[in-house]
Amino acid sequence: MKQYFYRKYVNTILFSLAAASLAVVFFAAVFKDSKGFSSFSISAATAAGPASSPWRPWTSATSLETTPEAIIRKQKQLINLENKKQKQKDEKLEKVEAGLERARALIREAALNPINYSSSSSSSEDKDYVPHGDIYRNAHAFHRSYLLMEKLFKIFVYEEGEPPLFHYGLCKNIYSMEGIFLSFIETKTKFRIRNPEEAHVYFLPFSVVMIIEHLFDPIIRDKAVLQRTVSDYVRIISHKYRYWNRSLGTDHFMLSCHDWGPRATRYVPELYYNSIRALCNANTSEYFNPKKDAPIPEINLVTGEIEYLTGGLPQSKRTILAFFAGRLHGKIRPALFQLWKEKDKDVQVYENLPQELSYQEMLKKSKFCICPSGHEVASPRIVEAIYAECVPVLISQHYVLPFSDVLDWDSFSIQVPVSEILNLKKILLGIPEDQYMRMYEKVKMVQRHFVVNNPPIRYDVFHMILHSIWLRRLNEQKQVPQVDKVVRRYSKLEKLEAGLTRARSSIREAALIRNSTSTHRDPDYVPQGSIYTNANAFHRSYLKMEKLFKIYVYEEGDLPLFHNGPCKNIYSSEGSLFRDLEFYNIYRTKDSDEALVFFLPFSVVKLVEYLYVPGDYRIPGIERTVVDYINTVSTKYPFWNRSLGADHFMLACHDWVCKSYVTRIQILLAKPRTLFYIYFTGPKNIKICTNLFNKSIRVLCNANTSEGFNPSKDATLPGLYLTGKLGGLLGGLSPSHRSILAFFAGGEHGHIWSLLFQHWKNSTDRDIQVHEYLPAGVSYNSMIRKSKFCLCPSGYEVGSPRIVEAIYAGCVPVIIKDGYVPPFSDVLNWKRFSVKVEVKEIPNLKNILTNISQRQYLRMQRRVKQVQRHFVEQKQVPQVVDEVVRRYSKLEKLEAGLARARASIREAALIRNLTSIHQDPDYVPRGLIYTNANAFYKARKHQNLCLTYSTSQLEYYAMPTLLKDSTQARRSHFSDSILPENSGDFSEASPRLTTRSWRSLPAVIMATSGPYY
Repeated sequence: MKQYFYRKYVNTILFSLAAASLAVVFFAAVFKDSKGFSSFSISAATAAGPASSPWRPWTSATSLETTPEAIIRKQKQLINLENKKQKQKDEKLEKVEAGLERARALIREAALNPINYSSSSSSSEDKDYVPHGDIYRNAHAFHRSYLLMEKLFKIFVYEEGEPPLFHYGLCKNIYSMEGIFLSFIETKTKFRIRNPEEAHVYFLPFSVVMIIEHLFDPIIRDKAVLQRTVSDYVRIISHKYRYWNRSLGTDHFMLSCHDWGPRATRYVPELYYNSIRALCNANTSEYFNPKKDAPIPEINLVTGEIEYLTGGLPQSKRTILAFFAGRLHGKIRPALFQLWKEKDKDVQVYENLPQELSYQEMLKKSKFCICPSGHEVASPRIVEAIYAECVPVLISQHYVLPFSDVLDWDSFSIQVPVSEILNLKKILLGIPEDQYMRMYEKVKMVQRHFVVNNPPIRYDVFHMILHSIWLRRLNEQKQVPQVDKVVRRYSKLEKLEAGLTRARSSIREAALIRNSTSTHRDPDYVPQGSIYTNANAFHRSYLKMEKLFKIYVYEEGDLPLFHNGPCKNIYSSEGSLFRDLEFYNIYRTKDSDEALVFFLPFSVVKLVEYLYVPGDYRIPGIERTVVDYINTVSTKYPFWNRSLGADHFMLACHDWVCKSYVTRIQILLAKPRTLFYIYFTGPKNIKICTNLFNKSIRVLCNANTSEGFNPSKDATLPGLYLTGKLGGLLGGLSPSHRSILAFFAGGEHGHIWSLLFQHWKNSTDRDIQVHEYLPAGVSYNSMIRKSKFCLCPSGYEVGSPRIVEAIYAGCVPVIIKDGYVPPFSDVLNWKRFSVKVEVKEIPNLKNILTNISQRQYLRMQRRVKQVQRHFVEQKQVPQVVDEVVRRYSKLEKLEAGLARARASIREAALIRNLTSIHQDPDYVPRGLIYTNANAFYKARKHQNLCLTYSTSQLEYYAMPTLLKDSTQARRSHFSDSILPENSGDFSEASPRLTTRSWRSLPAVIMATSGPYY
């Protein structure tokens, strides 16, 4: 009976579970189909009737939410939710930064008011140890900082990675400090937390020692394994977490005691340039930066214990003046051995210690322990000397000593320059006995900060390393706005994203509903016809762009490398668009928070023109300039870091924007001198900045997919070759008068041109005319105007102005290129008005073109004329060449007026007695109060020059490259200056002059210059 009820009870439970499971599945399906339980309706379900979907009868007809308004509403809800989460995260970040700010204030107070600190409340008392004495730079500041570290400091250790390369290190060799720190930070510290939102710093737990031991082949000696491991790890955590991208690594740290520790960080620019690097090999000549990097001691624990290493004889029993034993390597030790190796009983220097002598015993009975650098600046002998209570004698160059931000090494060590090794004994004997006694006692005091304890003890070496990292984090003051500013900024960003969402929905609607032009009337032009991939979508998108699109142009950078480009050469597109974006663009905004995209105004053409050294394909100056500029704007503004450059764009027509000549690249970031070293020739310019290359929008003439051009994010810029007025390039003969089937002329370069010349140059066929040099008297423009098809082959690069030249002449382009993305191909259907010929089909070129029927050709030619408007700069846009030339003529008049003014002022400066000629009813300057009264008077008389010509400064910027020296574009009123060389320095006044009205120019000249004579 009991078994029966038991079985019944079990069956009842199983049935209940099965019913519950079915209910869960049912409601999950309803929820998935209806976008929520709130829209479930019995009445709607009974009225709906059968449907194809099994759950559709149970779903409300209004709950599908497929209308554009519903989609927008849903997307806005998601955006609001994401922004709410982001605000909460920023509030936590602000709390973290506020705590750090209070810590900075308290440390500063302790540093400036040591008396108040020492007599303060019990909150500053320490039952274990209170730092004091002159072994510290500022004992009170250090003590306050240490206590605040114990109270506030939180470290998040990334859990990604597996031993032995990560989360593990060796603890019984010369690099033992690396393994000990990894072990303690993982298991034996209260500073580690699990919530990354509360962390002050983030630890990258890779071990350079273990990477070298397990992956490096000493025969092949390929150090790329170190590069791949470190860069891959940073890539993983930056994709999985937001914290690396939030600060570009400035609140992250790594630790290494291997000689190659600095090298390991070079392959990740942000890690090398921004992150805190705790290194034993702290060499400033290898770009160790003491302001952000932390030097740590190198400790050689052969057995993993320090018990037999610490302690020594009292100073009265130390019979050896100075001692060293070690191998010969580096640049310093050869000089030491040459002068002192086994030559003096007081200064005992050995390369190989005799068997009867103990290294530790020799240290313990020596007064001074010599600590020379080897191949690297760091040496474990410094800590060995401190353990043995022996005063360290430091012989090194460019070495930043461990904990030197806290400890005053001059009080307990001797630093001897390399040039004074010969006088080593004299220097040591010259130290008075009482001074040595004080140094000896201070070595014993400082020993506690270098001792390794297991588990760690307060103020020991592990905690001192953490304190060094804590100080670097305090030095890095994040520019975190207040919560209200964050809310305002994100509300603006939210509005921008909502506007973009509505624009996407509207464009999508226009793409699906073809007949929508009536709803979007345009007084100028309504795109239509087969030249567009989708005319309605393009039109709707264009109207939305005119309404919403805002561009912020960074103002950093000076001429001629920035804010400037060529206007009269093969790269004219670059200079033309620079003018539009800088001065005439209705889309430019001065409020960066309202911008949808951000423009980086460096000109590759100008970089090459001014910084390129012929024959040196490395062009390091260009590389440094681009990266320095991005570092500048990313440090000053939050927008680059916010998206890692995804909403930034640059434009260039030069061939070197994205071309790479080699396969191996080594990037070494360095702060003071050069940011990059490129082995072999390296990539040309943009590839060195990975975010700019991989994430930003690159508007390029050389749109070659084989060189990294990505059509989904990059844009093709049409190449223009402008040498004069645009009017002479437009138009052509009617189709019936075009007597040449196909035409091309150009100097041979590139393999496609060679193949074209091989088959068609000097051919007897008059239909296909291919020339390397046109015959005398034959005009290039006249030839393309009477040709039906214009051949547009690639040269060395895929970009070519011949496509636009063909369109201008009403000639159907024949594109012979590999990997080329034509301009505006996301809008224009190039198949409708051009012919694409594969390179292998060049021998069959005539057959391909003659097989195009006359009717098809006429349609293509008509479409070429129709598409021409998208490649011509419209009259209302001031950057059109005709308009620029007209404005430049005004500039010429202005310059002529200024030249006359200079000549008149010069004349007045040289001929003193001119006041009678220039009678003034108001006032005539005279007397010794003026440096030159006549010159001043003449300058004031010419101040109305700008009013005479009424040319705005905007027009003045129209074409600075026409001034022959673009460096004078913003201050050409000083060209051929009337002032002599000794008249004063304009370096400080010039920036102000560029922003002042021209009307005040003579007065400014008077105010900022010296005498005229």
